[in-house]
Amino acid sequence: MKDTVRRRFLGAAILGGVLVGTLLWSARSSRANDNTHDFTLTDHHGQQFDVASQRGKVVLVFFGYSQCPDVCPTTLSKLSSVARRLGDQGEDMVVLYVTVDPERDTPEALKADLGNFALNAIGLTGTREEIDRVVQQYGAKYAIVLTPESAGKYTVNHSTTLYVLDKSGRLATEFPYEATTDEITDGVRALM
Repeated sequence: MKDTVRRRFLGAAILGGVLVGTLLWSARSSRANDNTHDFTLTDHHGQQFDVASQRGKVVLVFFGYSQCPDVCPTTLSKLSSVARRLGDQGEDMVVLYVTVDPERDTPEALKADLGNFALNAIGLTGTREEIDRVVQQYGAKYAIVLTPESAGKYTVNHSTTLYVLDKSGRLATEFPYEATTDEITDGVRALM
């Protein structure tokens, strides 16, 4: 009797795992095929910016903030290397750096941060509500972590995925933070 119950439980657990995996893959695939990745925010020049204006280019979107101590500068540096490796083809690529810290990341702060990198990049900010809408749209995450003992008073934990839109503005692929410069370069080049 106990073996029968165990087998049924094990079978149900395996079936449940397969169903959950299928649903997650289906959700990711449908998100990758929809055309809902357009948004409008304020660029690092203080002007309204619409992602749809970049049709015809491969667009790399990532979420971060100018006071990020490690992930964001590393990502921007890696993307600068990608642009160099693409050479003249790099003109058909643009990076959108969407802040998850709009309280501190003014257009001026984003412009100063991006000035440290040789990259065709646009810093984007907006109201907290506008940023949250875009974060949700891409399935990204962030959390404010209070650090009252520090000068900044808080830091921001955030997802590190690099989202790649094809020339039609559809989500074509995603790269994890650990992706190499070669992997990203090859992925972007394949979309050009």
